[in-house]
Amino acid sequence: MKNVVGHLSNLQQRIIVAVLGIGLFFGLIFSGLEPTIFLFSAILILCLVEFFSLSPNYIPFSVRIVAIAFGLVFFLFGFGLIESKFLLPFLPLFMSILVFKPLEKPFEVAGWTALGLAYLVPCWFCMLHLSGASDGSTFSSTTLLGLFGLLWAADSGAYFAGRTLGKTKLLPRVSPKKTWEGLLGGWMAASILAWFLSTMDTPYSLSQWEILAASTTFFGTLGDLAESTLKRSLGVKDSGSMLPGHGGILDRFDGLFICAPTNLFLVSVFF
Repeated sequence: MKNVVGHLSNLQQRIIVAVLGIGLFFGLIFSGLEPTIFLFSAILILCLVEFFSLSPNYIPFSVRIVAIAFGLVFFLFGFGLIESKFLLPFLPLFMSILVFKPLEKPFEVAGWTALGLAYLVPCWFCMLHLSGASDGSTFSSTTLLGLFGLLWAADSGAYFAGRTLGKTKLLPRVSPKKTWEGLLGGWMAASILAWFLSTMDTPYSLSQWEILAASTTFFGTLGDLAESTLKRSLGVKDSGSMLPGHGGILDRFDGLFICAPTNLFLVSVFF
């Protein structure tokens, strides 16, 4: 299989991965809450694996396993499926590994590991809460895919508006290609989708969808810029190579890591 993939052009790889990925993504979400939790758990594991592989300090396999296990437990705890007491053993276990494992810079390893957990875990249970699934009985695949759709619409709108109209650089030090015109185009595309979503059977009104569209656009862009800053600081172009033709899995979800917690905050406080 690896040899077959290697002989495909970059465009062919992108198309195949996109078709298979989108089919699996939509299929599991439309299958219900349990398959969606499985999907998010799998993506979270891959995100953590990729993030830990970027570490400038070597992270031992034992540390990675404990951190990934903690991330999964915290994800399920954040969604209300696991009690908080199951989080308690991880700190002494993690610190024991740092103390007894001969590491050159143990607390640099600890810091990078903690950053990965804080950065990557919350967005997934936030998305489930935003979809109306917090009580386990009102999960709406339409709402969840609509929330993802806002991010995809903002990304696509920003790309095309930036290419055709972009002149004013947004933050050239971090991302030379992003422009204010692109950001405005992304917001307009997300706003149009928000109007369409408001006509469907979802928990949010038109004004609420429009607020989510604006938040997703601006904080999704912040998430993109944050990952660009991370990659620049590490001197890498892509976060990884898990997705042939697309780069790393972090590259595909970078905006979500910031906008999902922000959106849940807005919904919890103002809606």
